[in-house]
Amino acid sequence: MPVEALLARRLELLGLPPLTGVRVTDNRSVMVSLSPRGVLSIHRGYGWASDRVLKAVVRFVAPHVPRARRRAAEREILAFHPEEHAPPLSPGQARRPRAPDRPRAGDAEKIRRLEALFAAFNRDHFDGRLPVLPIRLSGRMRTRLGQLCLRHGSGAPYEITLNRRHVDGHGWAEAADTLLHEMVHLWQHASGHAVDHGRAFRRKAAEIGIAAAARRAVRPGQARRAARLD
Repeated sequence: MPVEALLARRLELLGLPPLTGVRVTDNRSVMVSLSPRGVLSIHRGYGWASDRVLKAVVRFVAPHVPRARRRAAEREILAFHPEEHAPPLSPGQARRPRAPDRPRAGDAEKIRRLEALFAAFNRDHFDGRLPVLPIRLSGRMRTRLGQLCLRHGSGAPYEITLNRRHVDGHGWAEAADTLLHEMVHLWQHASGHAVDHGRAFRRKAAEIGIAAAARRAVRPGQARRAARLD
């Protein structure tokens, strides 16, 4: 049985709520995610996980799960390293590497402005103690406003990525809030905390005056909608 069908069947038997579909990926930065349309994306290595780990996946994506239980499920999911269990892809299965996200005209000036904001925020809110990371604009982000990128294996931060549409469409005040959100995650790592939206994140976010949540309402034009921050 293909691993995609096997995973879908195992998750269903463990109580997975009805979804649009299950999609197997090789994405090492986002092991498990649920799209707004109800498609579960999960690393194929979870096909070799125990029922205990897959029960954690079910809890993580189920609606109305208390925050503490969802965080515990996330820890259980991330404690399993799926890439260590999945057999190598055959040459016929291997996907072509994705083409790099090309810079656009005007990106350099926007990045210089974001770098200046980073330096000011680092000085004003973090006593200048955060390591300086490259900042990149992405045209591929759809549901995220920004992301602190962590290296696979070591978990070390290597880049802050912001959604180009967000920067262009929502204005600099919103973009600055997103950058500061990702800098709180960087502070978590530098301070020895888990990089998440838990108690340490909420405490520091409240201290510096930003939304202490994984989603934030942004204003495209005159309407407000919730968007995801990582």
